Amino acid sequence: MTRQDIARMALRASIEMRRKAKIPLESPISIYDFAEALGVEVRFVGGSSFSGMYAKGHDVVFVPAERPSGRRVFTCAHELGHWRFGHGTRVEMLDFERDDCEIPDEILANQFAAYLLMPSRAINAAFQQRSIQTKRASALELYAIACQFGVGYETLVTHLRWSESLIDHAQMQDLLKTQPRNIRAQILGATSPGHLVFTDSHWNTIPVDLEVGDLAVVPSGVSLRGASARIIQNCRFGDVVEATRPGVTQAICSGNWAHMIRVSRKQFVGRGVFRHLEEDDENN
Repeated sequence: MTRQDIARMALRASIEMRRKAKIPLESPISIYDFAEALGVEVRFVGGSSFSGMYAKGHDVVFVPAERPSGRRVFTCAHELGHWRFGHGTRVEMLDFERDDCEIPDEILANQFAAYLLMPSRAINAAFQQRSIQTKRASALELYAIACQFGVGYETLVTHLRWSESLIDHAQMQDLLKTQPRNIRAQILGATSPGHLVFTDSHWNTIPVDLEVGDLAVVPSGVSLRGASARIIQNCRFGDVVEATRPGVTQAICSGNWAHMIRVSRKQFVGRGVFRHLEEDDENN
C-alpha cells in the first residue's frame, strides 16, 4: 500500500466518523467530546514517558496528562484512529529514537488524526471567515486558527504544507521560524510561559477548554458567569481570562459571541468526562 493509498483511506474514515457523530466538515471539534459521542471513553494518564495508548477490544483510549494541550488533542485523535481501524493494542511511549515514518499503521493513524481535526472544508472556512489569503497568512493568524482546531501551531503549519498543499515549502519554513512563545508575547504584550488560547469573533461551535493556570484572550467587553475563570487584564486583542479552578464558566459578549469556558485541573488524571467537575463536586 502506498502513502497515497493510506492517505485516501484515512481521509475517507475521518469523513465517515464525522458523519457518524453528526458534525459538519466545516466545524472544528472538541476531540474528547467527539470520542465520547462515538462511545469511546477517554482517560488521562500520568507519567512523563507515556505518550498514548489504545487497547484492542476495548472502547477506551488513553491520553498523556503531562503533554502540551495540542499534543494531547492529536494523541487522542491518533489513538481514535487505531480504534477505528481495529489495530492491535498500541502503547505509545516517548522514544526519540523511534521512527514511525515507515510503520503503516502509525502513518494511517497520524493521517486520520490530521484529517479528522483539520479537514479541508474547516480550514477553508476558517480562512474565509477571517478574510485571510493563504499565501499571505501570518503566524498570528495561523496561531488563532490552530487554537480553534485544538492543535499546535507547528502541527497546523505542516498540515497546510504537506496534507493540504495550501502553502509552499518556503512559506512553511518562514512560518516555523516564529516560535509559539513569541506569538504569545505578541498577543499579550509580555512573555508568558504557559498555554494561551487565542479566540476571536469567528470562534464557533466549540467551548474554550483550559487547564488551571492557562490564559485565554476573548473579545473585549466579555461578561463571565461562573467561578472557574476571571478577567485579569486587557490586551490589544481583547480581554485576558485566567483559568482559576475546575468548573465551567459562561462567557458572553455583545455581537452574539457566547461560549462556555471549561476548566480542568492542571495535568488532570482520570476519566475525561469528569475533567471539568468542580472540586467540591468531586469530593462529594
